[in-house]
Amino acid sequence: MTFPAFLGICAIIVQATLAMVVMLKDPGRTQNRLFSLQLLLFCFWSGAELYLLYGGVSLTGIKLLFTPAILLAYVFCIFTAIYPENQPDASIIKNRTYLAVFFLPAAALLFFLWTGRLISGFEPIAAGFSIDLGRFEFVVKGVVIGYLFLSLSTLSSSRKKADTTIQLRRLRYTFAAMLLPVAAGSIVIAFSKWFIGGTTMYSFGLFPVLSIIMSIILGYTMLRYNLMEIDLIFSTGLVYTLLTAIMAGIMELFQELMQNILNFSDLWSKIIAILIIAGIFSPVKELLIQLVDKFFGRQTFDSATVMQTILGELRKMPDEKKLFERFLSELGLVLDFSGARLQLAGQPQLVVPAELQNCTIREEFSKLPPDINDIDSIIQYYINSNSNDLATAARELKDCDVRHLFNFADNERQYGFLLLSAKNTRVPYTTTEINLLLGLVNEVPHLLANLSMIDRLINQEKISQEIDWARKMLQAISASGSISSFSGMPIASFASLSTEIKGDMIDICQNQDNSFIGIYDAFHHGIQAVLTLNIMFAVLRCFSDMQSQLHHANRVLRCFSQQLCSAATIIKVNQRKIEIANVGNPSPLVISAAGIRRLFDDQSQPVGYHEEIRPQFCSFELADNELLFCSTNGIYKAFKQLHGQTLEEFLQSTGSNAIEQLHQKIINSIKTLTHQNFTDDITFLMAGQI
Repeated sequence: MTFPAFLGICAIIVQATLAMVVMLKDPGRTQNRLFSLQLLLFCFWSGAELYLLYGGVSLTGIKLLFTPAILLAYVFCIFTAIYPENQPDASIIKNRTYLAVFFLPAAALLFFLWTGRLISGFEPIAAGFSIDLGRFEFVVKGVVIGYLFLSLSTLSSSRKKADTTIQLRRLRYTFAAMLLPVAAGSIVIAFSKWFIGGTTMYSFGLFPVLSIIMSIILGYTMLRYNLMEIDLIFSTGLVYTLLTAIMAGIMELFQELMQNILNFSDLWSKIIAILIIAGIFSPVKELLIQLVDKFFGRQTFDSATVMQTILGELRKMPDEKKLFERFLSELGLVLDFSGARLQLAGQPQLVVPAELQNCTIREEFSKLPPDINDIDSIIQYYINSNSNDLATAARELKDCDVRHLFNFADNERQYGFLLLSAKNTRVPYTTTEINLLLGLVNEVPHLLANLSMIDRLINQEKISQEIDWARKMLQAISASGSISSFSGMPIASFASLSTEIKGDMIDICQNQDNSFIGIYDAFHHGIQAVLTLNIMFAVLRCFSDMQSQLHHANRVLRCFSQQLCSAATIIKVNQRKIEIANVGNPSPLVISAAGIRRLFDDQSQPVGYHEEIRPQFCSFELADNELLFCSTNGIYKAFKQLHGQTLEEFLQSTGSNAIEQLHQKIINSIKTLTHQNFTDDITFLMAGQI
């Protein structure tokens, strides 16, 4: 066997093995499939060299040799667009049309190659052959160089977007591993013609050597930086292979020592050697694991540092849903679990994969001790507690590949459960990883409490801002409290708004052709109440007839998708004659020395409540010794809460007084409420003279 043939066979074995391992690890990943395809093309290339070595240099062999070379240049462009970092802006992978367009140059070269138009002549030489590409030489090399420049451009884009040291190292190793066989080999072939009289030389063994180097570099990159997650297979196999060799050597050494020097029998030599091996097995294994992990970069992480990093990311999340989505995302990067499920109270489930959604989580699992999270420990815990149904439920979780169950809970609330399936590598979670999970599970409730507190503060700030806007808008349309007469009749008004602005307002319109007093009580608060009052303010000024005013106000309020309603009392004064329309407000009162008289006996519905309204109308003359009292329902609530009596009872006990005196007495009787943020607005108006 010649040395080039040996190199070709070695290259085929190395690359086929690595391609198979990567595909078996995760056949669904596009990166894995493309990487394996490249290795198989290299295998095809090395196989073509073996064909030429053993069958002699022929035109068919040369065609077989250059076919994978042309395809590799194209496939390499696609691979660099998605690996080591995905580049969605790369033109070659934007859509299928771009993939086809970029394949056209390679397809054209393959067409010319297999139709005999690409190679004009060839000649065997020692350990290779020379080839003449004729007039297509610069086209061929131009296409290959174009593909190389496209790959370099994509790798450059990956370099600009790399943020961490790990990303940069992965990129450097990938660049060195993948570009070396393509670029170095192409350069050798391109420049060879200057040294052998104008023809291009191809040396057997060159590309197998370069492809083996590529496999070693990229394999080391995978092992050290977990690029395709096969490091555990290598590390575990290496540890136990070395451990077996060391234990066998130690056993042989001690047997020889005890038999030849100490003259022990063969049986006792074996017994003592086995006891010694049993004693040193664990320390030697741990030492080997540390050495292999140190060499290949699989060092155990500091759970406290990682937890602080993850918590720092979680604190940036604006709500519970995004917090738990980020929680799973960060855990996936650290733990490499094959599945996880977050079952949270009042939140949609987060499940990866969907199969975990089928398993049932019993509410009783929330009472598990914090230190029991392994599914086998949970099963045994319920068996020891004689809770056979819960043990069965835990076994069902285990059948769904659940390996750990954690409770999100604090002293006040149980937030839900976290289920973790086995790792992708199917190895158990380490103590460090479990400690990390326990720490995070204990800290997440505090993050949720902080989110809740922040939400309350934000809502309070929004409410405060809304109330401030509402107050300013209401001031723009409310009647001035300094007005003491209307159409020649003395009046006195009072308005005390609650902190939420429930929607009371006194409106005084003194237009020449439309003069009235309106007392409104919107059935909302804040901005919505002020919107209703603005509608009432605008509509009632467009019509002078009470019936039309209330009818059109009702029609406009009914136009809104969210129901807007307002009670209203409209008062029109013509000398001593008073006209009143009332919808929703308490009945106006007439106060005199003879007592208190209600103008309406029934309660009417507010405007905006039904399609049709039935206002209460009343027209009368106010005598000299009578006062008219109109209000919203807030003052009735105030008297009931403060004095335990109705407003009529209070007025009855007070007797008839001048409007100023009675007005002040009513204000004084509710002063304590107006200074204690009463839950409703208090609004009333008095008219007349005694």
